[in-house]
Amino acid sequence: MSSPQPKTRTSTLADWATWEGRWEIIQGIPYDMTPAPSPEHQRASMALSLAIGNALLDARRKHGGACEVMAAPIDLFLPGDPGSVYQPDLVIVCDPTKITQRGIEGVPELVVEILSPSTAGKDVTRKRWAYEAAGVPEYLIVDPSERVGLLLRLQDGRYEEAARGEWGAVVALLDGKVPVTLEPPPPL
Repeated sequence: MSSPQPKTRTSTLADWATWEGRWEIIQGIPYDMTPAPSPEHQRASMALSLAIGNALLDARRKHGGACEVMAAPIDLFLPGDPGSVYQPDLVIVCDPTKITQRGIEGVPELVVEILSPSTAGKDVTRKRWAYEAAGVPEYLIVDPSERVGLLLRLQDGRYEEAARGEWGAVVALLDGKVPVTLEPPPPL
């Protein structure tokens, strides 16, 4: 089965359902999610996934709740954007009804994108705008090559910088309720 080349034509979710491999469609534009991310990207993803997962577990023990972190690949379908499907690196979902057999359907509490040279432009523009328009409360952008994270929080329908930190800094997610340390990737 042949897959379309990115950015050559407008695509639909019906098209996407027939393709092999991992693809995103953002407002009709297909993006091939291959090749796989670099080891540096994956180290940052694992470190953040573990840190967020442990922080959510601690919060659940203290206060209850059903929040969970999910790592890529996971399909995200946002309301008000019916022709798009996103592949965020990490997602926090606190409403279990949003997790379906198809993926995550609805607005998650937080989306994390870990920048790679091939996706950085899309992550800080198109995806940021889409997450903001859908009402995703928090968006964490992590740059492993610069060893920094930027937390954006939705205020009056617009993302505002809530925190910026280098590796080792603590970032308070979920409206300040879940502290997570931006961990450096482990040494080789």
